[in-house]
Amino acid sequence: MKHLKRFNENKDFENNMQFWHGGDLDNYDDIIAQKNGRCEYGPGLYLTTHYDTAKKYAKGRRKFYLISVEKGNDINKSLLDIEKVKQFIFKYVIKSKQKEILQRVEKYNKENTIKGYIFNNILLNEKALSPRNTSNLRQFLIDNGIDYEIVDNPFGWGEKMMVLYNMKKIKDVRKITPNDKIENYDLLKKPLD
Repeated sequence: MKHLKRFNENKDFENNMQFWHGGDLDNYDDIIAQKNGRCEYGPGLYLTTHYDTAKKYAKGRRKFYLISVEKGNDINKSLLDIEKVKQFIFKYVIKSKQKEILQRVEKYNKENTIKGYIFNNILLNEKALSPRNTSNLRQFLIDNGIDYEIVDNPFGWGEKMMVLYNMKKIKDVRKITPNDKIENYDLLKKPLD
């Protein structure tokens, strides 16, 4: 298991975004595969600007964190090379679904590229990957310059959620304890883009 580093408190975080996370990051494994039904927006670390949502996931033995993530490339603004996408499909997509996935990808082929979020959605909506291959999708996205996806209002609170693919974008992890005083619950006051 890989331990996440804690960074210097005095570091300049101008190029970073802050999110809450309810879960256990003390020994987060960067290669973890996600189970079917547990990666609705893709395989990654799920973060939110909504304090109460993250706190709900932290109940029980789970822990609560404030995480700073360096700004990078959002899947919603990224293009993937169609030939690399096809190679991924032949290597990792469930054999019985490959033909259908190739046809859907070709439908969105624009000048030998496909929008990253469209490819991700096709794979997820069609359940085209086995759970053990979700980590290969995450690595494929990272290898093609995609760091995360930012989703607007997924829980209905006006919040932002980030599905973080590239863990190297984490710049600070602060474990929040019941005794800590939180000065800013509303993380949207600082723009994400």
